[in-house]
Amino acid sequence: MEAQAVTIKDIARIANVSIATVSRVINHNGKVKGSTKTKIQRVIDKMNFKPNAYARDLVKSRVSSLGVVYPHFSFDCHEFIGISQKNTVAPLPPFIAQTAHSETEENICIQNMNASYCSGIVLCQSRATSQTLNKWVKKLPHLFCIDRQLTASTFQSINFNHLEAGVLQATEAIKNGGKYGIVIHSTKMDHTSAQRFAGIIGRLSGSTENIEFEAMHVDQCDIEKSIELIMQNKAQFTRADFVITENDFSAYGVVDALKTLGLNVPHDVTVIGFGNHMISTLSYPKLTTIQYPFHQMLNEVVHRIEKQTIQTNQFRPTLVKRQTS
Repeated sequence: MEAQAVTIKDIARIANVSIATVSRVINHNGKVKGSTKTKIQRVIDKMNFKPNAYARDLVKSRVSSLGVVYPHFSFDCHEFIGISQKNTVAPLPPFIAQTAHSETEENICIQNMNASYCSGIVLCQSRATSQTLNKWVKKLPHLFCIDRQLTASTFQSINFNHLEAGVLQATEAIKNGGKYGIVIHSTKMDHTSAQRFAGIIGRLSGSTENIEFEAMHVDQCDIEKSIELIMQNKAQFTRADFVITENDFSAYGVVDALKTLGLNVPHDVTVIGFGNHMISTLSYPKLTTIQYPFHQMLNEVVHRIEKQTIQTNQFRPTLVKRQTS
């Protein structure tokens, strides 16, 4: 049986003082006699009491810090910059942790962030089971999931329309009259990548222009694997009019490899990425991609904690047109 968390009421009862007095000691505001403060602190230390940052910030309608757990290659660290408290416009100190989509790693990250008094903990594209996530939500009302629907609490989920994003990728890819294309995806697609893939295939299959295409997979959609794929399938890629990739890292590798084959991007072949990762602007030519509004989604978390209301039910994709289309 799980031990019940110690509350401020417990501390006040054991120390034989009021809840308000304990609150003043914890929050370091208001005058408390030295001997009383020492007595309360001893009880806090003995009971291993940890203040509930979420509850404290909820009362003050503010967010003091965010903990963000995200998988490798999915988001830019620069996306965390600028997430701010609306009442002070001060930057939020983020606690950032990368995982390899391991449920064990994710659990450790959640525990550590909760111990660090984060007023909001955000799981990005969690691979944990719904049962595990629902258990965490019951323990931690300040746990939020990006791109993961929870059966126990839809309020905690902040979603992006990946199906529409895939349609947008395919639409841009065939805009210049391409008749043959290649879609690159990873062998281990998560549910968000699978939705985009479905959107891409649906759009290409439903085209009235009789477009021919094939899907090719790599172990991981990164730069090196995409370059290897192209070098192993030169004939297909040489005749391709467009290439659609699972993310911007893969698209970066595609552009690099196509140039090696002597192809001009976008004159000979169009390349469309996803994510609008910083790497999309480092590519030459710069990548046309789909904006994943991670910064705005984090701001939605801040809004929900502060206002206790939903501002945006679902975020929609936007095309970021650059030089590869």
